[in-house]
Amino acid sequence: MSADRAQKNFIFCVHAHQPVGNFGGVFEEAVDKCYTPFFDVVEKHPRMPVVFHMSGSLIDWLETHRPDFLERLLALSRTHEIEILGGAYYEPIYGLIPKRDLLGQIDRMQKKIEQLFGVRPTGAWLTERVWDPELVEALSQAGVDYTVLDDAHFIQAGVDAPVTGYYTANGGPHAVDLFASMKALRYQIPFRPAQDAVRHIRSLKTGPERAVVFADDLEKFGFWPGTARWVYGERWLDRFFTLLEDEPRIHPTTFARFRGAFAPVRKVHIPHGSYEEMTEWSGGGFYNFFEKYPESRYMKERMLQVSEHVAGGTATEESKTALYRAQCNCSYWHGIFGGLYLHHLRSSVFENLIKAEEPAASTECRRLTFDSGTRWQLRQKKLASYFNSDYGVALEELDFLPKAVNLLCTLQRRPEPYHRFVSPNGSGGKKSSGLSIHQLLGVKDSNLRNKLSYDPYRRLSFLDHFFEKPLDREDFAASRYEEAGDFMAGRYECAMEETADGPRLIFERAGIVRSGGRDLQVRVQKSVTPMGEDRLRVDYRITNEDSGPLSAVWAVEFNFSIGEQPASDESSVESVRECVLRDPWKEVEIRLASEPAVSVLTCPIETVSESEGGIEGTYQQTALLAQRRLQIAGGMTECHSFELHVR
Repeated sequence: MSADRAQKNFIFCVHAHQPVGNFGGVFEEAVDKCYTPFFDVVEKHPRMPVVFHMSGSLIDWLETHRPDFLERLLALSRTHEIEILGGAYYEPIYGLIPKRDLLGQIDRMQKKIEQLFGVRPTGAWLTERVWDPELVEALSQAGVDYTVLDDAHFIQAGVDAPVTGYYTANGGPHAVDLFASMKALRYQIPFRPAQDAVRHIRSLKTGPERAVVFADDLEKFGFWPGTARWVYGERWLDRFFTLLEDEPRIHPTTFARFRGAFAPVRKVHIPHGSYEEMTEWSGGGFYNFFEKYPESRYMKERMLQVSEHVAGGTATEESKTALYRAQCNCSYWHGIFGGLYLHHLRSSVFENLIKAEEPAASTECRRLTFDSGTRWQLRQKKLASYFNSDYGVALEELDFLPKAVNLLCTLQRRPEPYHRFVSPNGSGGKKSSGLSIHQLLGVKDSNLRNKLSYDPYRRLSFLDHFFEKPLDREDFAASRYEEAGDFMAGRYECAMEETADGPRLIFERAGIVRSGGRDLQVRVQKSVTPMGEDRLRVDYRITNEDSGPLSAVWAVEFNFSIGEQPASDESSVESVRECVLRDPWKEVEIRLASEPAVSVLTCPIETVSESEGGIEGTYQQTALLAQRRLQIAGGMTECHSFELHVR
């Protein structure tokens, strides 16, 4: 019998995940629109086994809110209609986190599945199918026998398409088996007629000792835009399963059953990679996201720092859980499915990092060495502040510890390839069963073109600008300005001294400011003093070291990721000595006092970003600019101070 006429083994695997920090209503909607109707269909087709993986964040929510759903899965598991796949509990990128954390997360998932379903899984879902050769040792040590990659991994490694069966990767004395999910099927299921997908499987030239694999997100079966209508309303999934059950040349099976019956094809060495769309979004390897997005890189470095802290101390189980939750992958990257642009997901990372750390016994200062540069950490009873001396000595993170919230969970606006699709009148996504997720997306807001602005610098706080003339609100909001100085992202020298009130950080930079057509030598000193348990004072000394007079507008920029504008009814106010910003969601208040008075501009900052829901504007933070005119004679100094109080 020719290969195309021989019986094909077919493995159907789905992965269900909702990110740590996602809204409860999203979990509820996913269960009602997608997960429940999916298993309604599964129950009707006992001869169509399904391999199922769900993330720990979803399991946690189901245990609290929908335990009946887990009971339903247990019943299906007992009748072998579903095979449960393990993984790392809170869906981290495996190669991103320390090995000790990966082993801990996999062990936690194995124990949870054993507790819920009475079986200990030997396979693992590979988050975003991001593979690193070094994972062989860790997975083997964790008791993982096999995982699933994309067929693109194997093709890049020299395996001929179609990639079927499974292969073995070695790492020293360790080995892990690797299956390949077929991209062609990912694009057909469920976006083409069900018979087309079955016909494609049947046409593949492969024998019974091989397996054709579909492994993809469960959310595409009802939760992606428009899919619920044709997957369930028009019975696409029911027809697909019926066709598979009635097709004599296709044998539905599972990973474990297939491995028990057949040997691996051969050994293979797979380099770092992911599915093709991910490599497009990242510009190559997944870790390119940390070069593309400094905010993501900073979160990663903070996560690794907290991991060292947890590993090196007497961490509680609660601290370890918080660390694991902070390692959830979604906030660290951006594509159609990555959540970097979603503020509530980024905020959740910091919330869990804060919870994982032990509070300081007294006010303390530490120098942190990250790959991206030096940070100076000030920890008080209620505040933790992180200053980046290599980037304008900006305040990069401001944690209000009683609420476990980072008030500087901000994002820079930058060009994205899909911005070219933003038109003045917008366009809605077509909901057709012949389209993939990439074609389903539309523009959700017809006014998005007016929101397309890009920032030349990161949106942090205590950023030092010099302008030739004052900015107005519109130019500040759109980042339409030209710097007259070189202090914004410049490197500052730092010294630390002990005072009666505790440690004080003194940052200093000698630079230039353009004034009257000349570049003048100017020195800026910023002294940061913690005050009590919840206040910071930043004192400025601006010295004109040139012989000629300095005439320029000096402005300090602040960005806070809170949900409400300042108390004043005006967004542009003169002679301000105190601003108040409030976050009604977190019940946090920020008071910013200035001496002497300044003119203040405030505006919301929105990004234009793409998600599985379409292209939309997303509020990120409130920006505030405090500015005043300086007139400093040669050799003279002016002083200014700000006091930041969080409660």
